[in-house]
Amino acid sequence: MSLRNTFPKAVRLHNSRAVREVFEQGAYQSLGPIGVKYKLSAAEPSRFSISVKKKVGNSPCRNKIKRFIREAIRQERAQLNYAFDICFFVSNPPKYKLESAYVMRQVRRFFNDLNHESSN
Repeated sequence: MSLRNTFPKAVRLHNSRAVREVFEQGAYQSLGPIGVKYKLSAAEPSRFSISVKKKVGNSPCRNKIKRFIREAIRQERAQLNYAFDICFFVSNPPKYKLESAYVMRQVRRFFNDLNHESSN
């Protein structure tokens, strides 16, 4: 397994102060049922947080959603040209069953949008 495609502790945004800062000062973008708050960061590399509320479903459903998002981040985070603090969250149950390919497409599109937005 290549080290680029792992999800080590260094890329996790787990400090509650940093997460609060992203939610207070960051920009919001919707990826369908997945919400994203993000903020340009001085820390290198980009850091990510994933949160799924309990009202989304039972624990296997919530864990599956988190796995899909984590896998998409693993595979696509190398595309980011700048360092960001990014919080992915799901607060309402999705209307349709989430598929891995759908989450991957949404995360890829979001990272491409971030690169274009940051370069301008």
